[in-house]
Order: sequence, then C-alpha cells, then structure tokens
Amino acid sequence: MTPKDILKETAQPKIAKGKQKKQKKITALGIIFTIVLAIVIILLGERIIFDLNRVANPIVSESSYGVSSYKSGYSYERSGLSQSRIYYPTTQKADYLMYKLLIHSAFIIPIFLLTFLLYYMFNVKKRQPNWFVVMYGYLVFAFWMLFHLLIELMIVINYQFPNSAIYIILGILAVIFTALTVFMQKKVIHKNNS
Repeated sequence: MTPKDILKETAQPKIAKGKQKKQKKITALGIIFTIVLAIVIILLGERIIFDLNRVANPIVSESSYGVSSYKSGYSYERSGLSQSRIYYPTTQKADYLMYKLLIHSAFIIPIFLLTFLLYYMFNVKKRQPNWFVVMYGYLVFAFWMLFHLLIELMIVINYQFPNSAIYIILGILAVIFTALTVFMQKKVIHKNNS
C-alpha cells in the first residue's frame, strides 16, 4: 500500500491575484457627468456662501447688484459669479473678516462632514455601485469648500497678524510635502509588493 499525499487532495488551488480583486466598472460618460456635477455644485456652493455672508454678516452695511459706485470709507467684496457687491466699513475690516469666517464655517464644516458620512455609507459600508462615481463629485466639492475655508482662515490670520504669513506658508508647504512623500512611498511599496 502506497501512502497518500493528503496535502495534494485537500489543498485548494490558488486564485490569481488579478482575479481576486473586484473591478469597479466606471463608464467614461459617468466620469464626465461626475466632473460636470462637481463643477456645478462647486459653483452653487460658492454662490451660497457669498449670499450667506451678504445676508447674515452684521458688519455688511449695504449690498448692490451691478452698481460700481465709489463709497468713501467703505470697502467692498464682489462675487466671482455675478456683479453683486457687499459693502462694509473699512475701519471694521477685521470684524467683517471674522464674521465672514464664522458664517462660512457654519456652512462648510457640516457639509464636509455630511459628505464624508455619505461617502462612507455608499462606498465603504454598503458598496453601492450606482453611487460610487457620483460620490467622487461630492467629495471634490467638499474638499474644494474646505480648501476655500482654509484660505479664508489664512487671510484672517494674515490680516490680524501680518508677520504670521511666513509661518502659515511654510507650515502648509510642510504638510503638503509630507503628504506627497507618504503617498509616493506608499505607491512604491505597493508596486514592489505586487
């Protein structure tokens, strides 16, 4: 009687690594629509935060549409999407910028958190293939709004503390290059392990 090789009988054949991963099917038209969606909601978000500032900022003395009249002692901010302007007293610029930052934060931070919650629900937890590509459009919007808020924060800090600009710029560069280095190293390690 010859001994049987139990390992050959019970071992499962290995599946190729390429076949194990599920391919997410994204159409070219879906990508184009997502890019258009991202642009549309970014423009909508920019207009919403401008109008929120115009309506809710207590320092704003007057707003006008299409009027380019000069007002002594007043500064103005113009919408990038229309000819609408917001006038505020130049002597109260610091207060205006602080209120503007608070109003925009009250809108942008909840939108950013809600978008991440939706991304987690649709793409990570439930794996909804129909919502996969759409969520990237909303993520681009959320990150754009967060980036907009960070720029406004830097403007307020720079206005309040003019010498702090160099620290802000160097800090942002350090964060960017740290993230890029980690990302590139992760890609190299992943490529070498494949």
